[in-house]
Amino acid sequence: PRPPPPPPAAPPDTLPDAQIDVMLQDARRSGRLRAGSFIITTFGDVVAPRGGTVSLASLIRFLQPFGINDSQVRTAVSRLAADGWLQGQRRGRNSFYGLTEPGARRFAAATRRIYDAGELEWEGRWQVVIYPDGGPARDALRRELGWAGFGALAPGLFLHPNPPEGAVQAALEVLDLTGRAVVIDGRRGQDALPETLHLTAQGCWALDGVAEAYAAFAERFAALAASLAGDGPSQPPASLPHPAAALQARVLLIHDYRRALLRDPLLPSDFLPADWPGHAARQRAMAIYRALAPAAEAGIDALLTGPDGPLPAPSAAFRQRFGGLAG
Repeated sequence: PRPPPPPPAAPPDTLPDAQIDVMLQDARRSGRLRAGSFIITTFGDVVAPRGGTVSLASLIRFLQPFGINDSQVRTAVSRLAADGWLQGQRRGRNSFYGLTEPGARRFAAATRRIYDAGELEWEGRWQVVIYPDGGPARDALRRELGWAGFGALAPGLFLHPNPPEGAVQAALEVLDLTGRAVVIDGRRGQDALPETLHLTAQGCWALDGVAEAYAAFAERFAALAASLAGDGPSQPPASLPHPAAALQARVLLIHDYRRALLRDPLLPSDFLPADWPGHAARQRAMAIYRALAPAAEAGIDALLTGPDGPLPAPSAAFRQRFGGLAG
């Protein structure tokens, strides 16, 4: 006799599963999951701490529920390879992609920014960059320093009260402008009133747009945060999502958080209003990430493979994300 047909796929059996399914549908409809950017998120959150190399076939399968198809994945990884982020290798008929050395350095810097960023205490430091020439080079320097969080006080005058280490030197080297800018690294001469620091921040950085992005992120994940909260800080939630759903939610969480965070100059709290939404957004991202981590790691074991089979165990540094993960 012929075997019976397989049973239909089971509907989500927990509240978090159902919420994650709705979130995936919303993300697909919104169009905010561009293939290249989402693959960057996946490598940073999942692949980099698990050896850094993944099979193209398993990556394609993982990305399908997000509405990213085979052709889009292949095109995106080819572009990322051409841009120096990834490098490909073949074993028989199988293709694998891993981080290049420059790509790994970029991911390490982004990892610190995403998973370690908290409220910063200002020690009075300022770094100022003066570029006296005009033209395209100054615009390129403004963009490059802007990615590191620098604001523009005036044309050719850029500053940050807590810049990433080495960011200015790296920007000047990338643009071949070493020696063509004045770089001042010092401390405040006298204390400024809080309202003066707030006005400086408003004048140099487009903080309103950053605040809106943080608020939208927090609202988008509010329901999932509530269902994962448990009965208290030390009590686990009543139900956790299936490993595959947990992994999908975790990558989606970091993708949306990264989109907001990378617009943020990460100013010390002295420059920000007391109700700055970035603080609440980080707390939400941290709580959800910690709750999802054990099930999501099981999802990685089940769904993604590397050259030697299942991806290696996560690095010790992974366990330090968001102040420390359980398990």
